[in-house]
Amino acid sequence: MFKKKHIHFIGIGGIGMSGIAQVLHKKGFKVSGSDLSENIIIKKLKKKMKIFGSHEADNVNNVDIVVYSSAIKKNNIELLTAKKQKIPVFSRAMMLAQVMRLKSSITVAGSHGKTTTTSLIASIFETSGMDPTILSGGIINNLEINAKLGKGDWIVAEADESDGSFMYLPSTIGVINNIDLEHVDYYKNMKHLKESFIRYSENIPFYGFISLGIDCKNVREIKKKIYGKKITTYGLSQKCNYSATNVKIIEKNNSHLTSFDLIENFGKKKILKNFTSPLLGDHNVKNILASISVSRGVKISYANIKKALKTFSGVKRRFTVLHKSKDNLIIDDYAHHPIEIKETLKSLKEITNNQIISIFEPHRYSRISAMINDFIHCFKNSNQIFVLPVFSAGEKKINKIDSTFFYKKLKKKYSNKNIYLSEYDNFFFDRLREKMIPGNNIIFLGAGLSSKTANKFKNYLKKKC
Repeated sequence: MFKKKHIHFIGIGGIGMSGIAQVLHKKGFKVSGSDLSENIIIKKLKKKMKIFGSHEADNVNNVDIVVYSSAIKKNNIELLTAKKQKIPVFSRAMMLAQVMRLKSSITVAGSHGKTTTTSLIASIFETSGMDPTILSGGIINNLEINAKLGKGDWIVAEADESDGSFMYLPSTIGVINNIDLEHVDYYKNMKHLKESFIRYSENIPFYGFISLGIDCKNVREIKKKIYGKKITTYGLSQKCNYSATNVKIIEKNNSHLTSFDLIENFGKKKILKNFTSPLLGDHNVKNILASISVSRGVKISYANIKKALKTFSGVKRRFTVLHKSKDNLIIDDYAHHPIEIKETLKSLKEITNNQIISIFEPHRYSRISAMINDFIHCFKNSNQIFVLPVFSAGEKKINKIDSTFFYKKLKKKYSNKNIYLSEYDNFFFDRLREKMIPGNNIIFLGAGLSSKTANKFKNYLKKKC
């Protein structure tokens, strides 16, 4: 009988790291971790395992394996100590690859929609009684978890392309939602990015398949270079194996739903009517189609698929409604890439005629620098915009690239809109509170501190009322 290893996670509070840690803990391994920040994830983990609130050399004493987050710097004392003591060291992605060898696996890759698609697939599998192991990049509202060890034969996991490591994940079934220029701190150019997705596809075995969202031009281009693999396609184009028609937003019981008919096309077209989901927007219809393509590939019935889609309540920080009244909405959303912001604001515009006030926290200096022209065009559906300080995510500041730079670019583009440069202070909350007049909807956008700010503002309103 082999001794269960002690695995230590440096930067355990991240959504991906915590998911792997929870699965391994449930599997019977001794798990510990360290993180400088205190968040909801850390609070939950502390009930199950030892968590250190600082990075110290002593934290890795007597551990067998060390796993580190991509956010951890090379000079981290725990990482250096582990290497000095010749403790085996794995990146997050390397450990994920190890975990995925336990079962047949489904991974979801792409620039946008990974978390939602992963969570949709997991929910369909749950509804079908398949009890999957789940490793999602967000908290699934239905399950109130981002990770679990299931008894079934499948692992459903999000494949993060940020550092190229997703190429090595041992996937039985793969999904590529889309490919847009992203993670410019790692990828040299679009060619480099597309080559990585081709290599990811090459890992699919002959008995599996790759599902491609071919509405995306870059995905269509790499499709031509994927050889010897079974390919399934999906999208809003009716040239796909799975597509949607008659897409519309309906109102039911004071809530908005997306309704569509499904076209299944494998030489002979088959139309299946009346699919509904609480998820809004064309981008989410594509995420749903991706989940259908995978589910049908493993023979899940349409009855179970429909049931799961109808009851799926989304993922935290994906169009999460924090406050709703007849006069106002407050929404928290993870969108931080221009395409994500554009689609999210478009979805909000489709369900309301009210003013849209966007609170945006720019994310990474490298992203702002590379995509500023895309950023300034994606706020078309906003009536007012607040620009918050840049969330660096550990990046060094690039000369002249900051929130002031972003603000000036927006002011120049939208001379007819109210645009504000703000700090995280009481003045910001007071000014934002003044905007809570009937007919104004407020949406917080960003991947850093914006969610905390959104919830702080919600609580601030309660105190002031």
